[in-house]
Amino acid sequence: MTKKERITEQVIATCSQEIKRINDSVLNGFHVRLGVTRTDGSRLASYYFFYRVGGRNGRQVNYFIGNSKTMDAGLARRIALQIEPHVKAGKDIEEMKFSAEKEHVKMKEFWRFLGMKFIVEKYKNGQEICRLFEQHILPQIGSVQLAKINQRIVELRIINPLLEAEKFSTAKSVIVYLKQVLKYAVKMNYLDSQPIDNLSIDGERSSKNDKHREDERSLTGAQLKGIYYRASKMTGSNTNTYLFTLRLQILSGQSLATICRAFRQDIKGNKWLLRDRNGKLNGKIIPCDGPLKNLLKQGVKQFTNAQSLYLLPGKGARKKADKAMDAKSLAKLQQQFIFEVHGSKRSMSNMLKDIETAMIDVGVSPLVVAYLFHRKLDSYLALSSDDPAIAVGLNLWYRG
Repeated sequence: MTKKERITEQVIATCSQEIKRINDSVLNGFHVRLGVTRTDGSRLASYYFFYRVGGRNGRQVNYFIGNSKTMDAGLARRIALQIEPHVKAGKDIEEMKFSAEKEHVKMKEFWRFLGMKFIVEKYKNGQEICRLFEQHILPQIGSVQLAKINQRIVELRIINPLLEAEKFSTAKSVIVYLKQVLKYAVKMNYLDSQPIDNLSIDGERSSKNDKHREDERSLTGAQLKGIYYRASKMTGSNTNTYLFTLRLQILSGQSLATICRAFRQDIKGNKWLLRDRNGKLNGKIIPCDGPLKNLLKQGVKQFTNAQSLYLLPGKGARKKADKAMDAKSLAKLQQQFIFEVHGSKRSMSNMLKDIETAMIDVGVSPLVVAYLFHRKLDSYLALSSDDPAIAVGLNLWYRG
């Protein structure tokens, strides 16, 4: 239960056990949360100041002032009175504290207030890099102070676990982008020098990874056809997104990333309009006929929902900001399926190369293949999106 009253030591001491929070009746945003009763009859009182950054719909912050172990209600109130005018002026108290305590700033705090914005503005695929940080970097070193980050910590907590899991490309990406963020921290005077400037992937491990890639067996046209029909006949194939996207890739030659960023409104009659990484239509069209048309109709029926624009909505798209399904998660499931069918691993990028080769082998025009796989050609050779040769080439592929 919650009550509203002027917060004092007496009010806290005489508060009934049912009351878990007291909102101050004089100072808006100032409140205290009461813990469970201890053996001596006391309760821990934790003081907070609630405010919003960016207006009514902005970010909500519960700024922790302190608790009854280090202060009484009177001191907490005096601190809250110092906070109030800054909040009314539209300032973020957490950000002010962050800027004032540079020598004690943690990695997760620097990322939140400066690093994330730096990455988004610097790279076209900034959102993907942000997800990389939040998945592989912040959970491991987010609570470490910037000044204490060094090469050994990064190797032990981040790089070595990735290498042991054979995630070599992820480890390389982590090093590149973490170096950029720490270099930016030096530029903003949060660090004196770049602490991991000499960090790199061990050459021996990298060569093992290259050998592992060489051990991948290419998929022939017949094998691709077998994978397609195996996926079609699998129990629950109409509801398994990874099987749907695998079949869609084999039919169209499009990458998982391209498929995942498609809107359901992009499927118009006998056309599938493609989008770039920025989410905008790029002017390219895939003609929809035969099995491709039927599969896309199935996808719109099975996977889309009214709350999302995407053909394949991601988890939580209905409750939070609209987003597409994660291509990396689908890729892992697809690789596992291919391994179960053929007993060998195959990366999604290499599978697309196999599809490209198989199309050429069955007689699809090289210009059509170049169009489907987004190869750059001289303007006089490149096909326009409405060229009938594209539909002819795809139908030849379906029959092959």
